[in-house]
Formats: sequence, structure tokens, C-alpha cells
Amino acid sequence: MKPRPSPPGTADFVPLPDGRLLSYTEWGDPDGFPAFYFHGTPSSRLEGALAAGAAARHGFRLIAVDRPGYGRSAYQDGRTVTHWPHDVSALADALDLGEFGAVGHSGAGPYLLACGSLMGPERLRFVGALSPWGPVATPEIRAGLNTLDRLYARLARHTPWAMRISFAPLGWCARHRPGLFFSLMRSAVSPADQAALGDPRTLRLLQAAELEAFRQGSRGGAHEALIAYRDWGLDLETVHVPVHMWLGDSDIFVPVEMGRYMERAIPGADCHWMNGGGHFELDRWEEIFVTCSAHL
Repeated sequence: MKPRPSPPGTADFVPLPDGRLLSYTEWGDPDGFPAFYFHGTPSSRLEGALAAGAAARHGFRLIAVDRPGYGRSAYQDGRTVTHWPHDVSALADALDLGEFGAVGHSGAGPYLLACGSLMGPERLRFVGALSPWGPVATPEIRAGLNTLDRLYARLARHTPWAMRISFAPLGWCARHRPGLFFSLMRSAVSPADQAALGDPRTLRLLQAAELEAFRQGSRGGAHEALIAYRDWGLDLETVHVPVHMWLGDSDIFVPVEMGRYMERAIPGADCHWMNGGGHFELDRWEEIFVTCSAHL
């Protein structure tokens, strides 16, 4: 018998084969086509609320999942990008889902593409990505990173222990000064993103997702940052499901050259370049779900 979704916003858990618990929350249309939502870095399943309305309007059951070490999902020692598709498959099996899609924002990029590479198109029908982070694979990409990301890229390569230390203040801010992090971010981003972060509902949901990200402390986020800036161990040419990406040419987090690299490397990638667009183009979820629905 097909499991029925819990009420919207409820945290549910699935035990994985290695004994870890994976946490997820559902939104959207409970009778719609299932689509897993992968959050950014650092963030949590609560970020899925930002796409929930669009998912419901276009007939998608949105299943937002905490990656290991975030929110309520157990930490996983030594995990890599390529571990994630196995967790997603186990969750889909537990929910009795034969086929599904995957969507996500920002730091979800590596995990969306890993699923696109390691899952068959007969099960994973599509990938829809808003401002996805890509590989730091060339000198041109490294040169295009913002100042903080260039620092993190150096730490990940040379002094990973410092990366772990650097994430502790982020957890402190999320818990004790929730407005500070986003105020600093808003001062640095494009006008489009300044407008998005000035919306009270958007800001409230992002702050809630950030706070939940550090429920277990900062090691989950720090480890994931190491993964993001290093070689993923994944060849983008092996991605063989339909991939749709929305990328802004004024995004300070995902530089244009990173987006162009993914556009060239992923076979058949469908890239929507947003002129003047930033990182938080959240109204694009309507367009993303409409585009992905063509694969159903």
C-alpha cells in the first residue's frame, strides 16, 4: 500500500541500510508527481517551503530532504557527492516511489547532478536546478568566485581543518543573530537579490532553514563545504537524465563561467540564462515546474 504523506511541514524519518536516519518534509500536492527537493549549503529541508506553492499549483508532491548532518538527518562520516543518490534511492523505496524528479537550489547542484549521473532515466525523470553550484574545475571558474568562496576553495585544498573552524561562527549567527548573516549578504548581492532578501516572508523562511541547518552543530555544513570546493569524483558527461538549469548573469555565488562550464559539460543541458538575474530568483519555481512537467 502506498504510504500517504504526513500533513504539510511535518518532519518524517526513514531508516537507511547503514542505520542512519534520513529526515524529510513534504509540501505541494500530496497526490501529485513526486519531486525531491535538495536544499542549499548550508541549509535544510525547511527551504522547500520556498518552492511549495509553485509545486502545488503545478501538480507536484514536493519531498524536501535534509542531507546528512543537517537538520534532523544523521551525520555521515566521510560522505561524498556520490553517496547521496543511494540515500535518495532508499528514501524513494521506503515511500514506494517507482519514479520521481529532483529539483533544488544553489548548493543542491552537486547532488542533483550526482543523481542525474548515477540514477537511470527510467526512475529519475528530470532535474530542475535554480542557480546550481557547479564544479570548481578551471582557473577561470576560480577567478570568478567571490572573495569568500575563493578563500573557502583555498582552505578546502590546503587546510581543511580551518574550514571546519570557519563554519562555527555561521552556526552561532543562525542561533543567536539570525538577521546578521542575511543583512551582510544583502549588502553584497545584486539588486535583484537585494529585492528578494527584502521580502519579509522569504527572509523568514530562509532564516528558519538556516537555523535548522545547524541543529546538530556546524560539522555537517563544514564537511559539505569541503566536498563542494574539491573534486566531486563525478564526470558531468555521465549525466543522462534531462537537466534544466536557471542561471543568473548577476549571481555573485555561481559565477557565469561556472554556469557555462556546466552548460558545455552536461549532455543536452537546457540552460535558461536570466539577464540581470541573481541567486534568489525564487519566482522562477513556477517556470521550473512547468518545464519539468513536460517529462511526465
